[in-house]
Amino acid sequence: MLILKFNTLSADDLFAIERCLLRWLDDKARPNIDPDFNVLDYGRTELYGHLLGVFAKLGVLSALDITPSTLLDFLIDVDTTYLNAPYHSFYHAVDIVTVLYYILTELEADQYLSNLDIAALLIAALCHDAGHPGYNNLYQVNVKTDLAARYNNTSVLEAYSATITRDLLYKHKLLKDLASTNGKSVSHHYTWTEGRFLDAIESLILATDMVYHFELQEQAGVLEELLSQDDDDDDDSDWCSTSDSDSFAIPTPSSSTYDEEDLCYSLNRDQRQSLCRILLHAADISNTVRPWTISKQWSDLIVQEFFRQGDAEKEAGLDVSPGMDRDQSTQPDISLKFGDFLVKPYFEALAGFLPSASIFLDTLNENRSEWVRLKTCPEAAIPPENAANNERQFPSSLLPPQPVLNPSGRRISVAAGTVVIPDRQIFVARKRQRSTMSINTRSSSGGPNNLLQRRPAGLRSASHTGVPRIIVPDRRPSDLLQQQQAWLSPTLLKTTVLESPVSMCHPQDRSPLSRVSKRLA
Repeated sequence: MLILKFNTLSADDLFAIERCLLRWLDDKARPNIDPDFNVLDYGRTELYGHLLGVFAKLGVLSALDITPSTLLDFLIDVDTTYLNAPYHSFYHAVDIVTVLYYILTELEADQYLSNLDIAALLIAALCHDAGHPGYNNLYQVNVKTDLAARYNNTSVLEAYSATITRDLLYKHKLLKDLASTNGKSVSHHYTWTEGRFLDAIESLILATDMVYHFELQEQAGVLEELLSQDDDDDDDSDWCSTSDSDSFAIPTPSSSTYDEEDLCYSLNRDQRQSLCRILLHAADISNTVRPWTISKQWSDLIVQEFFRQGDAEKEAGLDVSPGMDRDQSTQPDISLKFGDFLVKPYFEALAGFLPSASIFLDTLNENRSEWVRLKTCPEAAIPPENAANNERQFPSSLLPPQPVLNPSGRRISVAAGTVVIPDRQIFVARKRQRSTMSINTRSSSGGPNNLLQRRPAGLRSASHTGVPRIIVPDRRPSDLLQQQQAWLSPTLLKTTVLESPVSMCHPQDRSPLSRVSKRLA
């Protein structure tokens, strides 16, 4: 029987939730979760039961040593933090958790993660847009909201969601027994404490800011290199050594000396944390790679938010962000740009180390055909009330005082902000190389080198008041060694410089993600 401490549901609702959970625990009755599963078809009660089943099936309840009642209480409170936004709603959060479940189980990403890694990933996914008002970071800064001031104009909404998550985890004491669930002292085992677990969740939520898109794409390419080396060393696999830096050794179940949580993994703890960031971002932008009927529904919702923000900007006397003016934008255009220049290369990088993820690319291609068809329809010329284009310019008034590289290129508005796609990057994408946004580099002698296969372009992103700036460095084969070495450093995700016009402190101190990385080190 489910019993709540902080919330109240009717007896009928509690029984319905419990029945759903029991179906999840029954191998024969468990629902089939695939890309066709549409959370928009379900009511709140069904979603609560669905989430309980997902968390239970992936071992989160046992990993945190909590009861279904405790988790349900937490889920309800998380739901109440989501505001009445068309797209950034509790349904979006549940959808992201559902896609992650599919990636972890059907695409077998869970083989690289511990139950506690998965617990942090799912909690971050559920809470990553908590408190999101449906007006993005740029709007918060331009309107000078209290939130923008509170978080120094840096990853404003992500930082706010992380704060909400911490407060709820403390309130429900979800982590109070964390030490006892993994307290067996093994020299090579990473001991999860409550503080480290909270920092890991905060790091994951902050990384959902679109300014980290290209950084995560690059890390996916590095991960492919590491795992391909790992496969080459399979014949020599044995028990891990006690060093965290020995990330290529693969544990085998040949001995019963240790239980599952005491085993090393083919990726060390920092690499697993970066993998979780990669997977969370993939799920966060996955509505474009879902079957057409589902993808179109989510697209309709996000453009509602775009148009609503455009209307608010007009009312506030601000310049309307390009792509958010309902009189000038079309839904097919933004969907095509987003899919071609951001989603496709990212999921190609994901498929580099999770080959089964190619199913997403097949669906993306099918959806592209649908958007092209809609673009040619007369009714697509004047968008309906729930359609939008999302291309806008970077506001010069928000530039930092010191000069920064500002490449020309398309600026695409996405759910979490604006992404700059340099002209050079667009040219490469159009060549349709097998590599993920590969760049043809040249040696010092001037002769061409081979393309870096399945290798993202290594774009460095930086945020100035929440808007990404993309820097394209030279890519040389010697860089691969440096990238692999970066995986062995305490900070997996390279620190992105986040600068604010209202804060003159050191950039490293201004970045919430940097502070979390320091604590994780």
